[in-house]
Amino acid sequence: MNIKAELRHAPIAPRKMRLVAGLIKGMVVEDAERELARLVRRAGGPVHKLLRSAVANAKHNFLVGDAVMTIKDIRVNPGPVSKRFRPRAFGRAAPIRRRTSHLVLMLETGKSAAAGRSRAGAPMVREATREDLREATDAGRGVLPESREAMRPQKPKVSGFIRRVFRRKVI
Repeated sequence: MNIKAELRHAPIAPRKMRLVAGLIKGMVVEDAERELARLVRRAGGPVHKLLRSAVANAKHNFLVGDAVMTIKDIRVNPGPVSKRFRPRAFGRAAPIRRRTSHLVLMLETGKSAAAGRSRAGAPMVREATREDLREATDAGRGVLPESREAMRPQKPKVSGFIRRVFRRKVI
């Protein structure tokens, strides 16, 4: 089931809103709420409020219980632009364009809502095993398996004059 919520005439430019919208698109609602609560951008507030409103609409109007909900789609369209003018030097005027945005949020519920995924299309990160940790620490120390040791390229010897020239800061 798809649940739709709209926010119109948000006083933030669409370009700035799209940064936040792209961040949460495809996420599970709980993860998106956590992400938006910590977000420092000003556009995060209205988007977070719209997301909470969409969840409340789903629970009240469509009687969706504790089903997993994902953000199926979030679109940011430009709204009306109010034009103002700022006085400048020599009697001129410079335009100020105050842009607004319209947001459309679509939530998806049910079995097709990607249960167990934090982002649509991205599987959850698997737990690291001891072998993974051992390989990571060996790679961090520079320990290579014997098969990789032979594949390591050998550095050519550089003569003393060239080394001194390229070590200088000013030639």
